[in-house]
Amino acid sequence: MSTPYGGLTGKTKTLGLDYSVAGLLAYLPICCINLICSLIWLFTEPKENKVLRFHSMQSLLLMGAGIACGVVFWILQITLMAGASATGSGAVGGAAAGGSLLLFLVQLLLGGVLLILDIVAMVKAYQGQIWKIPVIGNIADKNT
Repeated sequence: MSTPYGGLTGKTKTLGLDYSVAGLLAYLPICCINLICSLIWLFTEPKENKVLRFHSMQSLLLMGAGIACGVVFWILQITLMAGASATGSGAVGGAAAGGSLLLFLVQLLLGGVLLILDIVAMVKAYQGQIWKIPVIGNIADKNT
């Protein structure tokens, strides 16, 4: 039987989890489990455990990208509504409502893409494979 985590067998140093389960938890987007686990694995796992450290770093970068996109959409939403209320025109208000709906739909689509990326990454991490998300994966690889 081959060992998927770079030939390493055993359990994590901190929580005693199998490496495959630890890799999956690095991406689990429920109640900040991904944030907590990723930070734990990055700070406690030895440098030799490159696969688990890679998944932890990639998860943190993916989460950061999602938060950054959320902040941008939030700012756009506030700007759109402030512009509509400053003019006081009914026609502009209707356009702002349409713009808000469009922003919401784009944000919903982006959230779905992030969720799909998380799910695929969880499966790949559980299998012990390195799967690089475009741009983020290369940055994670360089920093682990």
